Amino acid sequence: MKQLVILTTAVALSTVSYAQAQTELQTQPNAANPPVPAVDQPRIPVPLLSEQPSRYHQSSLSIEAGWGAPYGWGVSYAYLVMPNLDINAGVGIGVGGKIGVGARYFLRPQGELSPYFGVNLARTGRIDNVEITVDQEQAIYSMAPSGVLHLRGGLRWQPGRLGLLGTLGYGARFTGDPVTYQNGYSTPSQRLRDLVDVISPGGVEVSLGLVINLGQPQW
Repeated sequence: MKQLVILTTAVALSTVSYAQAQTELQTQPNAANPPVPAVDQPRIPVPLLSEQPSRYHQSSLSIEAGWGAPYGWGVSYAYLVMPNLDINAGVGIGVGGKIGVGARYFLRPQGELSPYFGVNLARTGRIDNVEITVDQEQAIYSMAPSGVLHLRGGLRWQPGRLGLLGTLGYGARFTGDPVTYQNGYSTPSQRLRDLVDVISPGGVEVSLGLVINLGQPQW
């Protein structure tokens, strides 16, 4: 009986020693497979706004409306010659027909919202025998074709293919007074003449346009 107890104790001690050895072996690093050091992932730099591509396609079509705009209520086509400079041409109706050409310089074409400055040369058509009444005073006048230099500025918002163009400006007529009154109305009142001057080409511009990017981005 004493020998059986001794044998059982020896087997138990051997089992404990073996388990302890296995545990130590598992916790020790394996020389054949050294740990792989952690590698920092390279950070991708975010480009500056000036380094991002332009939101404007090389060609665009605009539908414009407003008071005093160089193309009146009309349409225009623009072509980018540089990422921030376009040339444009358009036709429309206002006080007579309108046709013209121009250029616009955009300060931030990479952003959704960009200020711009522009200049346009426009020609208005002739209108004849227009009747007007102011405070019971009547007159009939005609308006000859005129040339107008437009200086403009505004904002272009272009979140995608469709955008908006808001503009303020002033048109300076460089071809003289186009208004002539029919015989018998050669001396209209100042109030009537002021109203006709407001209608005639030139003066303050307030306009809004829908811009449609055509084709694919160029820059």
